[in-house]
Amino acid sequence: MDAKRSQYKKRSQLKAIWFRFRKNKLAMVGLVVFSLMILAAICAPLLASYDQDALMQDLNNRLQSPNRQHIFGTDQYGRDLFARIIFGARISLFVGMVTVLFSGVFGSIIGAVAGFYGGKIDNLLMRLMDVFLAIPQTLMAIAIVAALGGGMVNLLLALCISSIPRFSRVVRSAILSVKGQEYIEAARACATKDARIIAKHILPNAIGPIIVQSTLNMATTVLTIASLSFIGLGIRPPTPEWGSMLSEAKEQMRYYPYLIIIPGTAIVLSVMGLNLIGDGLRDALDPRLKN
Repeated sequence: MDAKRSQYKKRSQLKAIWFRFRKNKLAMVGLVVFSLMILAAICAPLLASYDQDALMQDLNNRLQSPNRQHIFGTDQYGRDLFARIIFGARISLFVGMVTVLFSGVFGSIIGAVAGFYGGKIDNLLMRLMDVFLAIPQTLMAIAIVAALGGGMVNLLLALCISSIPRFSRVVRSAILSVKGQEYIEAARACATKDARIIAKHILPNAIGPIIVQSTLNMATTVLTIASLSFIGLGIRPPTPEWGSMLSEAKEQMRYYPYLIIIPGTAIVLSVMGLNLIGDGLRDALDPRLKN
């Protein structure tokens, strides 16, 4: 009976959160936009050929403006822009999701340990995070990639390291607000191990700020990926990526502005969608709005 009641309570809470999220029209717009981009990235092989459309050069069809055959036109090498946009979405969104996953896990562990134990452990971990926070995220990522070299793995490592401090701060503040509750004291009185208290009792009740931070951090990550690729430190050509597409097209932008407008619009839509989702989740998960 207790398990059924707990499951019913969780379902009712999720329904209440979805109801408040759905009332936010801008958040729903962001969800629709981002969902369409995810769907296009997943279905990219069904919509275009990676080797023939996104990579293979065809100089006979170079710099064609949008038409029926190439709805977004072609670039200076004759490659189809639509194919490069949807396959570029795969890279940007994949790197963003992996970055949020790993930085969220490690940042949550650091923040949970610091917030739960406090004292010297808290001071040591938070001062270390302050050192990283003193350096802008994009600048830190540039420094790491410049030291380790370009490539997907090094880019992921740089983005994860630069994102961990923000997650640790958010998780620590959320844990400080719940660790003094009665159910935590009851768990301690039952001689429950600290790791179990953090994993089973504290983190689930601090999941709201973590989810919001994840969506907002993914938006920042997409921008950082494009920035690093634009200056040649991220994903390198001919691999389709929105930032590298902007970099390749900057010499042609005066006479063929669509080469800049289309990948730029893809970046703007993805970041806008994630930010709107994050704002909507923040409002939906706000405990002050439950009543």
